[in-house]
Amino acid sequence: MGTFAINQFYDFDSAGLEEEDNGNVFIYLKYNGENTLPGFPHFSFRVKAYPCQIAMPPERFPKKIRCLVKDLIPNRLDQDEQFPKLVQDRAWLLPLIYVPGFTYEFAVIGKDSTGKYTLKDIANGIEHYNHESATELRLGDKLSLVVQDIRKSYLTLVENRHAAIVGANFKVGQKYDFTIRKVKPDENNRQYLQLVDKTRGFWHRFYLENDDAAPNTDSIRLEIGEITPEGWLCLQYPGTRLSDIQKIRQAESTDFGREDERREFKSTIVFPPRDKNPPAASRHQSIFDKQLRGTIMRTIASFMNSQGGSLFIGVTDSGDVCGIEGDLPKLNEDWNDQYNGQYKTSTDGYELKLRNAISTVLGDFANSLVTVRFYKVDDPADSSNQRVFCEVVVKAASTPIFHGGTRLFVRAGNSTRLLINGDITSFILQKMRNQQQLHPQPAKAPAPATATLPDAPRLTELTGSVALVQPPKSDTRNWGTLSFLPDGDRQFGKIVSDPVPVAALQLTQEHRKSKYQLLQCYASGNVNAVSNIGKKLPGKKNQPFKGGWNSDDTLLQVFVCSPEDYLVIRSKGQDGISYAKAIQVKEITTHDSLTAQGNKILDPSQATVTSYQVVSERLSSFIYDIISKKRDGAPGQNTALIRVQDCIAFLDKQQEPTENATVA
Repeated sequence: MGTFAINQFYDFDSAGLEEEDNGNVFIYLKYNGENTLPGFPHFSFRVKAYPCQIAMPPERFPKKIRCLVKDLIPNRLDQDEQFPKLVQDRAWLLPLIYVPGFTYEFAVIGKDSTGKYTLKDIANGIEHYNHESATELRLGDKLSLVVQDIRKSYLTLVENRHAAIVGANFKVGQKYDFTIRKVKPDENNRQYLQLVDKTRGFWHRFYLENDDAAPNTDSIRLEIGEITPEGWLCLQYPGTRLSDIQKIRQAESTDFGREDERREFKSTIVFPPRDKNPPAASRHQSIFDKQLRGTIMRTIASFMNSQGGSLFIGVTDSGDVCGIEGDLPKLNEDWNDQYNGQYKTSTDGYELKLRNAISTVLGDFANSLVTVRFYKVDDPADSSNQRVFCEVVVKAASTPIFHGGTRLFVRAGNSTRLLINGDITSFILQKMRNQQQLHPQPAKAPAPATATLPDAPRLTELTGSVALVQPPKSDTRNWGTLSFLPDGDRQFGKIVSDPVPVAALQLTQEHRKSKYQLLQCYASGNVNAVSNIGKKLPGKKNQPFKGGWNSDDTLLQVFVCSPEDYLVIRSKGQDGISYAKAIQVKEITTHDSLTAQGNKILDPSQATVTSYQVVSERLSSFIYDIISKKRDGAPGQNTALIRVQDCIAFLDKQQEPTENATVA
């Protein structure tokens, strides 16, 4: 079996260049230290050299040459051994000659039947096939093309460097690893790192700041901040600049004026904890807790509770743009954020960080009132650098917006103020008055014109499209009276006169529906809830039935109401202060102690219930804002801190008639 085989690759040692009489230049080779094979004394291993190799300095000439065996020359004396005809391996040669992103000159030397062109590198003499062009080319045309990719033995050629960068799938905001070739000065004597990205082979520049030293490593990881129209990458350390800065609109003016009732400046959304080594109880404090979720959210809430306004982030108190670039490396250093690690260094990532904080602290409704915009301005110290600031435009809210569900902030001049005590009730009532003025009840439409026909009943003319809807039926027929007897029994049916009942409740046929519930409210603060009274009451009337109510306690009031209504419990503490608590009827369990001091459950010995009141569901938004909806205390306000009498007076004025019985 011979030493060589057709279409196989072999590595040879280069032994120098020699020019023949016809002008062709060959690279002479050695294989295993020999320049020929036994039986071929007049043959030498050689391969044709390209112009670029001929002009190459000896010290740069490759020591090894990889060749492909195109054919074999037989030996008449030794049939097993055959001499190879060699060509250089293009897959080995092209990466030595071409650099992705560089421009080379080509000439058109042919065109195949599919419309693809054959090009010849004018400087290096290497032919390239299957080039596609959107315009018609002629033989002899010269082209300047950029290498986008080297795919084995072929080049991907494009018209310019920007197309090569985009085609090579470089993306803004992505991080890449680069090999540092050397530190060089440019034509203006600015120092930069000459880099080669490790996956695609493109050469790049990374300029060093005046006080930056060159890295003491062979590689560096950088992020693409921008791709210029010329196809150059603006590289930066990861997370130090918005990756989509080229998409940000240019600020027309940086004259922000001064802070006032509708304008506020913040330089950053982060604020490091004061202590570098905080005590164990506060080790989970985030750098975003005090500034983003604290100060900034209070400012946004105050705008919503006032007349709206604009919050500028990346702007100092004096109105100078300092930029938000300093926040970017820290977006994913917030262990109190469930989305930590998912924020990109782009406007989308920055806005998402803001909106997640708004939803968490102020609520999703508040989030819908906010618009976020980004602007860039030229750095006065360096016109080639641009700083980015953020404008948060806040609309005024129609309902109160609470910070953390408990605190109410408003705007007062250029400051944010927390409302306490009676100011909260006054603010909420004023909000409701404003809403009533903005949305008054529609006036009754005038009676339609009528026409009287002779010898005919009176008719009403209907114009336009009128929907004929059957009015809803409300069955007010008497169903029976529910009497609470002194011995603890109850009787349903006719009114009881002997013994005189402690309480009596008139029920209608409407109350037979399963949605209605019975509430038995006691002076101790206990409430007994009976759901689906239509099914719980006995089928046989006018006879006492046991298990009705607790005669050992004082029954203050009984109600029959919808599960969506609210029960307001009024009480007075040992300090003499009046309190109120509200809970939705459907949240009351069968036996529940609801003695209340604001949002807190109290032992009956600490507060005395004075009365109960059922409030219609239509006032739920008001109840929700000023009195706790749930027994766990959130959301809502502790009404011990506001004028509870104003709240109760408002409820008394607005309350719709509700079926109830009050114990004398």
